[in-house]
Amino acid sequence: MAHFRVFTFLLLLSNGLAIKLPENPNPQPLAWWQEDIIYQVYPRSLMDSDGDGVGDLKGIESKIDHFVDIGVGSVWLSPIYESPMKDFGYDISNFTNVDPIFGTMEDFTSLSNALKEKGLKLVMDFVPNHSSDLHVWFNKSIHREGKYEDFYVWRDPKGFDDQGNPILPNNWISSFGGSAWEWNEVRQQFYLHQFVAGQPDFNYENPEVLKEMLAAMKFWLDLGVDGFRLDTVPSMFEDQRFLDEPEDPNRPPESIPSDHGYWLHIYTYDLPATREALAEYRKLLDIYSLSDGRERCMMVEAYVNPLEKLFLYYGTKEKPVAHFPFNFEFIKRVTRNFNGTDIVGVIDEWFEKMPEGNTANWLVGNHDQWRIASRFTPEDVDAFNMLIMLLPGSMVTYYGEEIGMTNANISWEDTVDPAGCQAGPDRYQLFSRDPERTPMQWTGEEGTGFTTGNTTWLPINPNYRELNVQAQNETTGDSHLKVYKRISALRKTDTWRYGSLEAKAIDEGAAFGYSRIYQGKGFVYLANYVNSNTTINVGQEFEGIPAQATVYTTSVNFQPETAVGSSISTGSVTISGKHSIILEF
Repeated sequence: MAHFRVFTFLLLLSNGLAIKLPENPNPQPLAWWQEDIIYQVYPRSLMDSDGDGVGDLKGIESKIDHFVDIGVGSVWLSPIYESPMKDFGYDISNFTNVDPIFGTMEDFTSLSNALKEKGLKLVMDFVPNHSSDLHVWFNKSIHREGKYEDFYVWRDPKGFDDQGNPILPNNWISSFGGSAWEWNEVRQQFYLHQFVAGQPDFNYENPEVLKEMLAAMKFWLDLGVDGFRLDTVPSMFEDQRFLDEPEDPNRPPESIPSDHGYWLHIYTYDLPATREALAEYRKLLDIYSLSDGRERCMMVEAYVNPLEKLFLYYGTKEKPVAHFPFNFEFIKRVTRNFNGTDIVGVIDEWFEKMPEGNTANWLVGNHDQWRIASRFTPEDVDAFNMLIMLLPGSMVTYYGEEIGMTNANISWEDTVDPAGCQAGPDRYQLFSRDPERTPMQWTGEEGTGFTTGNTTWLPINPNYRELNVQAQNETTGDSHLKVYKRISALRKTDTWRYGSLEAKAIDEGAAFGYSRIYQGKGFVYLANYVNSNTTINVGQEFEGIPAQATVYTTSVNFQPETAVGSSISTGSVTISGKHSIILEF
């Protein structure tokens, strides 16, 4: 297994930072998780096989050819476990079974085998922080049965008010708003839930919790799963003093005290013990990898600042943790009115600070974040797909980004996400994640090829008649999907695997570009992020560029009109506003 060895040189130029990484001097085959396009499937929304309006495992299996067609190498499933669906699968009542809404264990085995037949890896979401309140463990904990008595975080009330109501243990706030404490009449104590009340937090101070959760992970490893994405890992441990958390002086101006973002979560988030527990999960995966030579991967979700703290989730050579913590920097730091300087700043800081011997990773969306076309503009879709797919490192595509799906406008009446529901009708749009979770748009027919039923769990985006996979595949012109497939093919070249990187902001930040060169062959990515034209002398901006290059691909409706496959002078490449191009040589 090879890693991207990083040497970063920061050059202070008139138009900002530049990044230079050399060619890999000792090229070795990359691990699958370093090389594959990892495609995130939100199971409720990919494909419905039985007409009930909810996506399922058979539906996912029916779309494997689409994954292959666009160059995907690994499929990551958001939770499919047995669940009452208070948080749509992240509230798990049985960690070793499939929820009937998605199918059966036989359906899971069929999907797993079908993926393997096509050479695809399977990654599963894993939720280590909490279970559903309907899990048998929680019921046993309520009744103080054996080892389960302190399996969850229980606290006595501070006292009782004049009406005899129990007083909260402290001011901790749920991620979805409101108190993180819920009273249980049977046990006469509060339990902690950092998400909805139906998601009680495990007490990792009890070593039996980790043992049970490792056994659950082992269950899926024995069924052939290739890796796991671990959800919201910084929430796994709490400061045992249970002190009140302080206000965040930099909180959003619209926040109120019942909002999670109103407070600094210094006692409930990113405690050092978290990484010790995660190292045990990684150890289990490594045991499986060593036993048969098939590498298992562990990726973790951790919204942690600054990067120096996030990078602790890589672990060390002696005690590895994650193969990579997700890189949310393009989501957190690149806002709607961004430019090339913002882009190069994100890339530069990641490569500069990432501990040696590790692999970078890139993404621009997921099930909790607005889609590219809505967070920025539809014209930015190709530029961002090109950007993250061709930088050195692992990358993740959220379903639908290959066609440039947009957020749907979901009414209060149709809102189902607990983060939105808990905020109420006046504020739900600030918090709801429903708009980016709508059904995949396969065709322009009624039901968009997602379902044969009359209703869907979330409304289908009305733009499905024009914006869908079939239309983008069959058009005689260009489309986001066609561009995506060309980019994914470039990711399978030695230039991408082992090539150098030179990246910089251009034209005082209006544009951005990078070159990748290996043994004299290479490509250049150029993007104009503003609305006016820019002309770039590529050979002047980047080293090792020949006078002529071939147009490999362009963004949809690229101006000035430039034919893919045509030869172009690198001394003067004009790119109109909000467009991007890749040149090959």
